[in-house]
Amino acid sequence: MTILLIILLSSIFAVIFITLHLLFLHFFHLKKTIQIFIPFILSNLIIIYFLREAELYKLFYKSFIINLAILIIYIEFLLLIKMGFTLSIITLFKKKKKLLYKELIKNYANGKGAKWILTDRLNKINRLKIIKLNKKITLTQLGHFLSIILIFFRKILSIRDFG
Repeated sequence: MTILLIILLSSIFAVIFITLHLLFLHFFHLKKTIQIFIPFILSNLIIIYFLREAELYKLFYKSFIINLAILIIYIEFLLLIKMGFTLSIITLFKKKKKLLYKELIKNYANGKGAKWILTDRLNKINRLKIIKLNKKITLTQLGHFLSIILIFFRKILSIRDFG
């Protein structure tokens, strides 16, 4: 019975949280991280307020970890929709049923093209001091260390291909 109450409580939290987040997106123009965390905090406070009145606040503590998981899943979902370049291929077919390969490459990543993705990612890992961008791209010591760790984890987890 307690498990069902915790699941119900987390479900109510999820509805309140997503509703508040959509309202914040519609009415306020805040930093993106604040637009997610303020509704998360407010939703938890609303749940605590009503549970305090019913003296079920101990259930809140048990459901809080589920609430954090809901937050993480929601953030990952938003990032997938926003930054999922593989998913963006599907959206290129807005009204057309067929696209030429050249059209697809040209319109990829909001018209920036496929080459942009590679250069953008290279610039990001260059800023993190993982590679050096010269005429030839070389790994820094940090990059070499990270590559060893990634290869190690790939072997342990039996991951053959990266995205």
